[in-house]
Amino acid sequence: MEDIGVELNSKLYKSFLTILPKMAALFTDRTVGFYATDREKFLMKIDPLNRVSFVKPGQPFAKGGAADYVIESRQPFVVELGAEVYGLPLRVSCFPIFDDDTGEVIGTFDMVITRHNAEAVKEMATSFANGLTEISAAIQQTASSAASINASEQRLNEHIADIQQSASEIITILASIKSIADQTKMLGLNAAIEAARAGDAGRGFGVVAEEIRKLSESSKQTAEGIGKLTRIIEEKISIARESSMATVQASEEQAAASQEISASIEELLTIAQRLNELAENI
Repeated sequence: MEDIGVELNSKLYKSFLTILPKMAALFTDRTVGFYATDREKFLMKIDPLNRVSFVKPGQPFAKGGAADYVIESRQPFVVELGAEVYGLPLRVSCFPIFDDDTGEVIGTFDMVITRHNAEAVKEMATSFANGLTEISAAIQQTASSAASINASEQRLNEHIADIQQSASEIITILASIKSIADQTKMLGLNAAIEAARAGDAGRGFGVVAEEIRKLSESSKQTAEGIGKLTRIIEEKISIARESSMATVQASEEQAAASQEISASIEELLTIAQRLNELAENI
């Protein structure tokens, strides 16, 4: 213990001088040390780890600092110092010392505690939170893309359904065309029979009737060909619609999973924030 030998009219201060060296020896893992001031200068220092470089017993303390504030306010004061000040993060707790007779503030008693563990936890929590924030942003973007894909697939599925309906209508129309072709062929056959009965007078009409029959047969074959192609298209459309429905379901599941992951990340962010708050209190 460094002590310039000045005694303050305070039994509490005198007790500190006896107790503090033992306390400092017990808590060297975290407690850097203790020091005291009168109203102008440092009086003593207990600093086993030799880290409180700003305390020099016998020299005036800096004006406007913690000791000044405590002397003027008569209230305890705690200040956090970053590692950039003295090489490691510190918490300085400053308490007023009162004169036993007058009750006036005659000095301060100060305790300095290292906070490197707290800073390490805080840095980890901050890094953890930053990483989670980036992941959350990526998940949100994925969820947004999944929702957009789902909407597009829904519209595509609707269009496929419309095309499938149109294909069914084409088949119905082709059935009507085939029926008309069959009726036309029957009419051509009847016309040929009537032309044969008319003899030479109906010969020209018989030629026309034959052409009508050929045309009806050709129309029937064309309708049947179109019908086959349409049915093939309809089958392909059915397959495409099944695939589209599967994609819709997959995109919905992806969007739901993204939302669940996002919710979990929000919980982890809350935990990271809590870790940060706990680190502040270490």
